[in-house]
Amino acid sequence: MNRMLPGRRAQNRVATGAWTMAFACIAAAIFTIMLFPDRPLLGSISIGVGSSLLIGTPVLLWMLFGLETGFGRRLKRLPLLAYLAVNGAVMATMLIVGHLAAYHLIWPPQGAFLDDPNLPRSLLFSIALVVTISVSVELRRLIGPGVFGAVLVGRYRYPRAERRVFLLLDIVGSTGLAERLGPERFLAFLDRWIHQLTEPLLASGGLIYRYIGDEMILTWVWTPDAPSRALAFAADAAAAVARDAEIWRRDFGAAPRMRAALHAGPVIAGEIGDLKREITFLGDTLNTAARIAGEARNHDGLVLASAEALDGARLPPGLVRRELGPVALRGKAEPVALAAIRRAD
Repeated sequence: MNRMLPGRRAQNRVATGAWTMAFACIAAAIFTIMLFPDRPLLGSISIGVGSSLLIGTPVLLWMLFGLETGFGRRLKRLPLLAYLAVNGAVMATMLIVGHLAAYHLIWPPQGAFLDDPNLPRSLLFSIALVVTISVSVELRRLIGPGVFGAVLVGRYRYPRAERRVFLLLDIVGSTGLAERLGPERFLAFLDRWIHQLTEPLLASGGLIYRYIGDEMILTWVWTPDAPSRALAFAADAAAAVARDAEIWRRDFGAAPRMRAALHAGPVIAGEIGDLKREITFLGDTLNTAARIAGEARNHDGLVLASAEALDGARLPPGLVRRELGPVALRGKAEPVALAAIRRAD
């Protein structure tokens, strides 16, 4: 069930690693130029880049992939201070071994390793770089890759109008399931479910906007094929769960059954908050999506979608559409045209 970083998830981490390593090489080259001002420029750059690759690659692989191994997952379940201490010791060991290797293989001769006058400055630089990268990687994981990039460039510093697709996804019968499993087991159930949806979500180009209990709100920037990609995600997510249904039943006594609502339209996006900042989307589009999600409780099928979201959209292979016509939704003055999307028989 916990397959290690398949497909798009692995590609996403490899891309993160490539950009991070490029940043580390540039920073190390600048540091080396400052460390050896009397040496030829190209020589200093090559020393910096080579040292960065030799020292930084094991650390980066540990941060991106090592923490996803069985040992890494057990490590992350430790209390925060214990996790930081053990993880810090692992990375410190890698840094020292990497410096020792770089000293003998790349750096110009300076005498004994521990007598090198540049060693303290080099270690401090490496520690500062690793801390910066580690914090950035964890922040990116905490708030999401798309959101992290938007925050960095200040895209939502001021409110801006956007057109987006929203998919609201939750688990059928979650209340009874939570009562049967208890809060700790139900949290593990939700966490595994969310992990299993990562691969199809990355493949569809969607982003996680928010978790609300057992509900996920996913979003795609509007393009003509965005609704189709959202529907493909829903189909792939349901297929992924069905494929591991026996494992779900073995571990939790039941496999998650998903219910989804799709809508699209204009929103206002912007950063809000002081003690805790986040990017929020406001407007009638999300309100209508929530009302469609409520109506989805009365319908079978994969996704209950608005006609507005499906306007001009091509259904992914294997899905069919059944028109429901205008439906009165709670809290909406006018009926909303809906369609039920299900798998073809």
